[in-house]
Amino acid sequence: MEHPHKKEVKPPRNRRFSRRARLFMLLGGALVLAVAFVLLLPGIRARFPSRFAQEADKPSTFRTLDTGDVNVLDTITVCHQDGETYTLQYRDAELYLIGDNGSTEIVNESYTEEILDAATLIAVQDTVTADVSEVNDYLADMGLQPPRITVRVTYANGREVNLQLGSQVPNTTYYYYRWSGDNGVYMCDNGVYEAFEYTAKMLLPVEQPTLVPALIDRLSLQDGGMRMECTFAADGTDAYLGTMKAPYSYPMDSDATKTLLSAVENFRLGTKMGAVTAENRAQYGIDQPTAVLDVHQQKGMYTKIDSAGVLQTLQTEEQTVRLKIGAKDGEFFYFCEYAGECYRVSSFLVTAFVQLNPDSYLSRAPADMGNASLASITAQLGSGALDVRAVYTEHEKPENQNPEAGGDCGADCADCHNLPRNHHPRRSGANRCKRRGTDRCSGKAERSAAIRRRLLGHQSGACH
Repeated sequence: MEHPHKKEVKPPRNRRFSRRARLFMLLGGALVLAVAFVLLLPGIRARFPSRFAQEADKPSTFRTLDTGDVNVLDTITVCHQDGETYTLQYRDAELYLIGDNGSTEIVNESYTEEILDAATLIAVQDTVTADVSEVNDYLADMGLQPPRITVRVTYANGREVNLQLGSQVPNTTYYYYRWSGDNGVYMCDNGVYEAFEYTAKMLLPVEQPTLVPALIDRLSLQDGGMRMECTFAADGTDAYLGTMKAPYSYPMDSDATKTLLSAVENFRLGTKMGAVTAENRAQYGIDQPTAVLDVHQQKGMYTKIDSAGVLQTLQTEEQTVRLKIGAKDGEFFYFCEYAGECYRVSSFLVTAFVQLNPDSYLSRAPADMGNASLASITAQLGSGALDVRAVYTEHEKPENQNPEAGGDCGADCADCHNLPRNHHPRRSGANRCKRRGTDRCSGKAERSAAIRRRLLGHQSGACH
């Protein structure tokens, strides 16, 4: 009798998603989030604007109030609060300083464009008030009552414009500013103030010292308590031979010599501050200079390109140029005394003078003779010199006087004796001694050097 099969009851199975299904679900979730972010982005920007967007949305406060015609510009009169007043005349695209006797001197061309723009372009960075009566009680605090600088600009067509510049606006680079065209109080850029801040002497061209490396034969540089003295000689090929005399007596490195002379050649005086007096020596740091440079230059010819682009050949007389580098003026300038006047000079141009390191100028190979043999050495002493000379002699061994007689080198041949076994001339099938004759085995069999020492400045003569 057969019984029916019992139905097996299987335990429930936990279904898990496959790896591919999970990946698709993650991608789908990321896509939904991305779409939601894009849709909500305009609302997020409107509610939380960025700092850049806030600044960009601000209306610009810069304005150009007036522009004068530079073609009919006549004069610019500048009056400082301390009482200095000077007048500039515009003629043939140049500015000229009018002297007390009516004479004119051309203004340094590097300042011309800056002054013209400040005088003819009435541009303001911001507005304090459109009506000065609203701030009458504060004009003195702004430096506008009385003004620190007053400028009067006249034109050939009869027009006249007056400018007033006050003190610096706190926490900005602007200055309080007024002009005669309206009744407002404004803020101008610091470039406008600086254009009229110059004194009359500062505006005149600066006569640069003539320094030609090929004519410089001596130089001394003192930096604090350290002093360096050098001599130079030009070889006619744009190369210079330098010798340090103090604090060492030693040849100078050729590259370091060229660098030092290039620094002297490229030195330029900047803005002229005025004469150095007993009252302002300490102010400029000239009483205790950072560095003192003395350059002696021989008489000779040199070439330069003038303002018209023409190459000229000029002659310079023998001279000694002294430069005193004083105190530092801000981050980028030093004060410098030259010929009794004080100037601003770029700190970049005087780096080699204010950071003196004599060791960096010494030659690392003072006697590089290449393949030449040493002949003599002279050592300078306190009261004389020690002269050491080398004399080379060659001796020919008797057994090597007739290379045809012997069939081999023999044990006395230094060249063959020192060769490895597998390089012996007999084993290689060649008789090197016979081929070379007395050139190597007999001619260079033995070299002896007799050194004679002679002490100069003594009556005893040479030492043996």
